[in-house]
Amino acid sequence: TDGHIAFIGAGGSGKTVALRALAVAAASTLAGGPVHVYALDFASGGLRMLERLPHVGAVIAGDDAARVQRLLRTLRAQLEDRARRYSAVSAASIAEYRRVAERPGEPRILLLVDGLTAFRDEWELAIGRSGAYDAFRELLAEGRRVGIHVAVTADRPGALPPSLAARVPR
Repeated sequence: TDGHIAFIGAGGSGKTVALRALAVAAASTLAGGPVHVYALDFASGGLRMLERLPHVGAVIAGDDAARVQRLLRTLRAQLEDRARRYSAVSAASIAEYRRVAERPGEPRILLLVDGLTAFRDEWELAIGRSGAYDAFRELLAEGRRVGIHVAVTADRPGALPPSLAARVPR
């Protein structure tokens, strides 16, 4: 309902556990339709255990630059495709699209980013990587309407710059 969410706290406060719980809960949300989960782990590797779940497409370590770029490029393409399809049937949300287009199986997409500070440090201004970070920002800006949601962890509120914080209501 709210779109994106940030879990903020010191090391050991349960941020990664919260992301794992969110990923597990996503599989059991029958009323909300199917959910596909993807994860970028820029923290301690605590999301790896999600790989075995059938609704998890990928858990990617932060040091695997090629896979990080590929995932963000794929999600940006999904965003663009959904925006086009939803506009074609005048759907304002994924729920409306599912109903109007008679596609109840259209999955929500949940992107988990554990360690937003490290992700920003390595991708926001790095040569050859900023395009992937721009894709991430687009997911935050436009994803909610088309059923793409982002959950991030950070060690302090200031880790979310104002341009991103404005897009994360919780």
